[in-house]
Amino acid sequence: MSESSSTVVHRPSDQQPAPAIRGARIQLVGLTKRYPGQAEAAVDNVSMEIAPGELVMLLGPSGCGKTTTMKMINRLIEPTSGQILIDGEDVLRFDPTELRRGIGYVIQQIGLFPHMTIAENVGLVPKLLGWKAARIAARVDELLDLVGLEPSGYRDRYPKQLSGGQQQRVGVARALAADPPVMLMDEPFGATDPITREHLQNEFRKLQRELRKTIIFVTHDFDEALRLGDRIAVLRDRSVIAQFDPPERILSQPADDYVAGFVGSAAAIRRSGLTTVDDALRHIELDPIGDEPSGASVTGDDTVRDAIDVMLRSGSNRVTVTDRAGVALGGLDFSQICELWTRAGGHDVR
Repeated sequence: MSESSSTVVHRPSDQQPAPAIRGARIQLVGLTKRYPGQAEAAVDNVSMEIAPGELVMLLGPSGCGKTTTMKMINRLIEPTSGQILIDGEDVLRFDPTELRRGIGYVIQQIGLFPHMTIAENVGLVPKLLGWKAARIAARVDELLDLVGLEPSGYRDRYPKQLSGGQQQRVGVARALAADPPVMLMDEPFGATDPITREHLQNEFRKLQRELRKTIIFVTHDFDEALRLGDRIAVLRDRSVIAQFDPPERILSQPADDYVAGFVGSAAAIRRSGLTTVDDALRHIELDPIGDEPSGASVTGDDTVRDAIDVMLRSGSNRVTVTDRAGVALGGLDFSQICELWTRAGGHDVR
């Protein structure tokens, strides 16, 4: 088993300082769950440490125990033995209901209350915590705007009036409502169609770079784990950790054949989805912006694979690189994109 304490840091554009970390440290120590009448533990002696502001993916096949492991953190499932520490405090000493109000939770089925408006759904936990109405209303509008839903157009709607992708955005907003330091996410985008899922993943990746919460995210999708995770815990049956490392290390140095089975034969393509344009531009200079910059654009936070996808979709041989405010910084042509691809680990396609 490979245990690494290093954390992948997605560097923001050099023009902007890194946001402050707002997450908490999580430690799982010998965490075990045994159900009565079962010969083997559902979760067997799991230990890991997650740094403040880190997004850790629990990756494994169905039935391996990853959701059970995650649910023990907010005590939706009570552990049989072991410890769960959040910023050094043992959660088993807390009242379970109070504990859950301080941990954001997003599930695949979303779980919005159909008889409540979007504003009422998002503001539910702050209301339970005794926030004043004006503060709740302001927080609801702030969060709807944060997840890309115009407050005036969505706060008074009901869940059935929203698409699946929009409902999932509301679910994320609700989990963030009380500004929890820890979020648990159980395959939150799994029920959406592939195009919506990729869009939600991209938006969430950018959102996390701003929020810097500590997030444990359950998935069985290896590409999703690579796209979102700072580190990935590849789990065997009973949540036994096969490898716990940054995505780049799992791609380049799989611990054994089991982990290599997740990586498959497309490691070079997958590495291109980890290298950001900002990272690659440390080696390649942007071209000056001409009088008519390309309508196809990417930001420094986008990956080399994103840049290639944008170029292919637009039919253009050039993309414009912008900052987060949309201001054009320079251009990349096809030959430069190919060089970025090669630097990211792909074969030279020119």
